[in-house]
Amino acid sequence: MLVRAIVRVAAVAAVLLAACNGQKPAMRTPLVDSAPVSEGDMSGRLVRELELEVLASYDRQVLDHVAASAAVDPLVGLSGFGVGPGDLLRGATPAHDRWPVSEVDGQRVEIVSRRLELFLSTDRTVGWSYDDISLRLPVCGRIASIPLRVAQVYVRDSERWTLVAEHVAYAQPMGRWLDGARGPDGDKLSPQLENQPDSKQAQEALVQLLTGQGDRPAIWAEQASVLAVWPDPLHVLRGGAARTGPTLARTLGDTGDVGVDLDGLRLALGPGRNVAIANATILARVTRLRAGAEEPVDVRLRGTFVLERIGEDWKARFAMVSTPITTGALVGRSLGTVAVLEPGGDVRTSCRVTR
Repeated sequence: MLVRAIVRVAAVAAVLLAACNGQKPAMRTPLVDSAPVSEGDMSGRLVRELELEVLASYDRQVLDHVAASAAVDPLVGLSGFGVGPGDLLRGATPAHDRWPVSEVDGQRVEIVSRRLELFLSTDRTVGWSYDDISLRLPVCGRIASIPLRVAQVYVRDSERWTLVAEHVAYAQPMGRWLDGARGPDGDKLSPQLENQPDSKQAQEALVQLLTGQGDRPAIWAEQASVLAVWPDPLHVLRGGAARTGPTLARTLGDTGDVGVDLDGLRLALGPGRNVAIANATILARVTRLRAGAEEPVDVRLRGTFVLERIGEDWKARFAMVSTPITTGALVGRSLGTVAVLEPGGDVRTSCRVTR
């Protein structure tokens, strides 16, 4: 008892001494969740968790097709596109490396997120992201950069976000790309549609979105968060611009005779059956002036889409369409003659020091 009394007196004396010296006792800072969340709205926490998952995914060399097949219809599973013409994701057989370049002279490439945007479906069962990233390459004592676009779609599965679709692309000016096109580049995506009536309705809405048929502004949802990313670097349309700005067909030519059709579609529904996740190869017929005469040319594009059922109609929430480019062309365009692409996909450099 005497010991306890002495301890109490010493503690009180320490507090009084601090007060006499003009010092206030140290106070503990309460821990506050940075994402404001109420019991009725978990959106902030879900978006924060999605952000962490997206950024962590950039460091993974392969994608988890097993988890994707458990989150959506396994007949569709993981799907999407890489940068190159043959870089297709199809269920359990991912056929490409995630990034066009992973090493330079034995050094790992750094992946830097520059502008990550995150979105949630109304029922919060599906989330998707759009990001401008940079591949930072150590070249000749300096850092070179390859800009890429990345879209990902996630499904909320067992209290976590599971990646079910990914689309990596390099934006190219459409005039130059179309001038060099001689026919469809790359394989078309093998078709697989989840066997549900809602899947057919979502597919019909997607066709209207691509072809521009019907009342085009009504095809897009009215949320300010809708986003259309067309192949050209300048064609990133948000909110009302997606509803009233140029269609995909318009970005491919100045005339109205551009034809756009689906030629390969993989579509799965989210857990609530109110969100459709679609990846498609798109065949477009454009007209180019060659040797003084107009010549029709078929080109193949690839697209990733998120559509949501609002009322009785399916509306577009997100669209990203791209054109492929080979890794050799991408490296040559970004790094010039100092870089050589080896058969395994790694890059070797030959730096000359001038004196």
